[in-house]
Amino acid sequence: MKKLFLVMLLVFAVINSGCFGDEPKRQVRPVAPVQQEVKQISFVVYRAAADGSEKLLPEKITMQDNGKTLPENALNALVSIKPQDARMDDVVPIGTKVLSLKIDADGTAYADFSKELAKRSYGSYNEMMLCYAIANTLTEFPEIQRVQIMVEGKKVVSLSGHMDLEDPLTRNESLLNK
Repeated sequence: MKKLFLVMLLVFAVINSGCFGDEPKRQVRPVAPVQQEVKQISFVVYRAAADGSEKLLPEKITMQDNGKTLPENALNALVSIKPQDARMDDVVPIGTKVLSLKIDADGTAYADFSKELAKRSYGSYNEMMLCYAIANTLTEFPEIQRVQIMVEGKKVVSLSGHMDLEDPLTRNESLLNK
């Protein structure tokens, strides 16, 4: 009985040791990282003419897609990217941030900015250029027909007392440089 037990133990050990059958070793290949294609987006923002004429000049912006909508990217670019052309002036006050942009089904965009937008004292020219730079930039998109400018989540009557902002602004074609 002892012999039988020892023989069975020996057979079991040999089978489990892999002596019968040489399996080829698997080679593990490193997996190449999946590279996501970087998508570029383009849109137009409007800037005031640096010569003081009552004109808004178009500036084409191209940037990497960050998952936001084109109108959101355009509004953020208008506020945060300085003009690349010396013929254009930046009328957005330093430190201004876009808090949100909501677009209703009726085509009204609610553009909410930080308090810096209304902190600065504007002359009538600068206030008009700023408000219509915002309105004309956003109305470039077919889903937007009107723009309500807001500060810190509230409607404003005016930024500096020169323009009535109680109602949404529409596109002002007469300011566009033809």
